[in-house]
Amino acid sequence: HFDAAAESSLRFDRFYAACPVCTPTRGSVMTGRHPNRFGAFTWGHALRPQEITVAEALKKAGYATGHFGKWHLGSVRKGSPVNPGTSGFDRWLSAPNFYDNDPILSREGTAVQMKGESSEIAADAAIDFMRVQVKAGGPFLAVVWFGSPHGPHRASEKFRKMYADLDKKKQHFYGEMTGMDYAFGKLRGEIDRLGIRENTILWYCSDNGGLDPKTTGGRGKKGQVYEGGLRVPGILEWPAAIPGHRVTDVPCVTSDIYPTLL
Repeated sequence: HFDAAAESSLRFDRFYAACPVCTPTRGSVMTGRHPNRFGAFTWGHALRPQEITVAEALKKAGYATGHFGKWHLGSVRKGSPVNPGTSGFDRWLSAPNFYDNDPILSREGTAVQMKGESSEIAADAAIDFMRVQVKAGGPFLAVVWFGSPHGPHRASEKFRKMYADLDKKKQHFYGEMTGMDYAFGKLRGEIDRLGIRENTILWYCSDNGGLDPKTTGGRGKKGQVYEGGLRVPGILEWPAAIPGHRVTDVPCVTSDIYPTLL
């Protein structure tokens, strides 16, 4: 599904995460700013409550907003000044950090036990949200942040078995990525089924470079301030504005997402 999207839309060949680890990059998407400007210098830092997020900005324009999956920008407890709800999201099913299969997630501040493959859980929650918003007839922002692939790398059995000829470590690593690909496919398919394909922006990227230097976009890997830690896949589908397949070498960064959407 990622390949299909990359082959039918705008593919960024020089797309960069704002930081080689997760929290600062996620904050750059939320704020449109460099991590040093909003004070998240490494993973585990929270957003400052006074930051004006893209969700808050789009709410002012009449958008319904939802966050699904990994948050890692502060507590997801009820009453937190930096949970998704106080950061502009109407609906949220969120994890404070990485979350595995069968996770306990926070649904608007209430802990709920979920069952299923981690990426699919986030996609299904986003799909439920999208269906409600399309029926209501208004615009929406759905932020879907998968936790995979991430240590300790435990793929669901149906995806692990697809790589039975490899060693167990690779079975789980590739199985996790296949689970994420499957979940992304569900999201793309639902956009079609809802009849909103033409004028819906579907933007995919990663929050840092790969773990395996052989699969990164250059020297180094996750956690290192080289191309391998920062250069990531970037795919943007928006048929109404970007018909057909295009490739760009223009350098873009996750901080660009916010002003572009505005």
